[in-house]
Amino acid sequence: MTVEISFHHPTSTNDTLVGFVDSPDGRGTLSILFTCLLTLSLCVWSAIHLDLPKPGESSTQYTVRYFKWSIVGLFAPEILIWVAWRQYLSARVLTQSVHEATQTEKTYTAARDWTIVHSFYVGMGGFVFDLTDSDLDGEPFIPGFDRLHVTPRGVQLLARCGLLPIVNKQDILDKSKTDGTGKLICCVQIIWTIASAITRLAVKLPITPLEVNTLAHVACALMIYSLWWYKPRWVNEPTILRGEWARPLLAFMYMSSQVSCPARRKQDLLRNFGVKTELAGVMYRCERTPSPQASSDSGVGVDAVTDTDPATEPKLSSDHGISSRGGQVKGKIVSRAEGDVVIAVDKDQAHATADAMEQTRWKHCCEAIEQYPIIKQMMKVPEQNAEHLRYREALQRYPEMPPNIQLHFKGRSLEDLSETMNQSQDWVFMSEELVIDRPRNWPGDDQIRHMQGHLMGMVMWCATTVYGAIHMAGWNEKFPTVIESWFWRASSSYIIFSGLLWSFLNFLGHVASPVWLYWYDFLDGNVRKWSRNLIYLLAFIGGTLYFVARTYVVVEAFVSLRALPASAYASPDWILTVPHIG
Repeated sequence: MTVEISFHHPTSTNDTLVGFVDSPDGRGTLSILFTCLLTLSLCVWSAIHLDLPKPGESSTQYTVRYFKWSIVGLFAPEILIWVAWRQYLSARVLTQSVHEATQTEKTYTAARDWTIVHSFYVGMGGFVFDLTDSDLDGEPFIPGFDRLHVTPRGVQLLARCGLLPIVNKQDILDKSKTDGTGKLICCVQIIWTIASAITRLAVKLPITPLEVNTLAHVACALMIYSLWWYKPRWVNEPTILRGEWARPLLAFMYMSSQVSCPARRKQDLLRNFGVKTELAGVMYRCERTPSPQASSDSGVGVDAVTDTDPATEPKLSSDHGISSRGGQVKGKIVSRAEGDVVIAVDKDQAHATADAMEQTRWKHCCEAIEQYPIIKQMMKVPEQNAEHLRYREALQRYPEMPPNIQLHFKGRSLEDLSETMNQSQDWVFMSEELVIDRPRNWPGDDQIRHMQGHLMGMVMWCATTVYGAIHMAGWNEKFPTVIESWFWRASSSYIIFSGLLWSFLNFLGHVASPVWLYWYDFLDGNVRKWSRNLIYLLAFIGGTLYFVARTYVVVEAFVSLRALPASAYASPDWILTVPHIG
């Protein structure tokens, strides 16, 4: 069998050289699909800035987590906006508080170089205590962890103690795997997409549903970029904190944080509710030795507790804290159960029934309290009754609690009990999230608890409304079938309705005391079962419809490409000549 192969020899006509030739007029289905897919991918993938990997997390697991957040960004980009908004506010507040805390620390003038990049780095888990490090060698005092990450509020405490971590901004940026160049390329593509849509509207050409959906993600991506522009990306290794000061302060920070409550260590959402930290279950008992000056003074408050450095001694404030005017500090940690002391652990000799690790931890905690005046200023008198405890816990969880709602809590505020403060030798601390076991991409309240909570929620739901409104702009666009057209309209309308409804409920919770109190009791588990079940049912129905609506507009955007009006493939000439990807 013979195989004959022949080659085509081009004619002289085919060999003729020609000059510049314009691209064919219009565009095709694949060009629309490819351009939108590429723009969507750039918007979602480049907008996400995850925190540091979890301890022991491989690069593959980290990439999978990145992909999961990309799915969230594709179907619910307003969640990313809300996360970025909270992280940006937290970073900005931390930057300001660090500058204020270090103004009086002459030995830490380098802290003036602290920037919002540092604050973002803190928020993503950039500073850690390594419990296997040589500086933390000695008797074990924290169970179950090799590393603990310092939160923004923890760094704020370190700054106020004169121990602000100093790291060069460029060192942080060197750890980041990307810079502004990649974001700039994406922004150019975004600008082209917006300009193309505006031009098509101006010349009365239709915009496909896929392009409408892409524009919604473009708008969200621009907001995310502006909020996360200075946040490092793809950072793998944190900065380890070292020093002789580490053990005492880490003991205090651990006891104050929710990692000291084993049952709730892995919870990401609603971390402030139902968690009793180790510090919440103990009191600091002052053993005061009055000095001659203290006995001759008649100041208000506890005035006989001293720290070792009179130049930096804490001053008496009208709301809380203890002053020092002479004498020697000595104190101990005591456990309390319903207000009764059940175990006493002296800083020199632990109670025989306490385990050795707890003894060491409580001993170090006493050392931190006695060494750092700022920690003494965090002390408060114990609660006098259940109503005082409820008020204090509510105020801790919601510092922005409106005054008209505070009036609904019965009894006097503990901060006004000056007579009790005069007579008290036992002091308690309000728990704060100072260290965590792993970085969490879901933002906490660290630095923004003083801000109005309803505004935090309204930001996300306003973004939802904008997202739905952009899809609503395609109300009169042609779809393959009438049913698909009405489903698109219904989905867009429901997305807008959900955003407006939840924005209204957030606002109502701020101005209407019963609504605010009901929501607080609901989160705290103090509402009737039928009421809780009703809320769950309504939330399930509303959430399911919302999920269906969000999924439909994304899926329909691609499905509608199977049948588009002929004019959708026409395109202004200048659009095709502008450099872009796709």
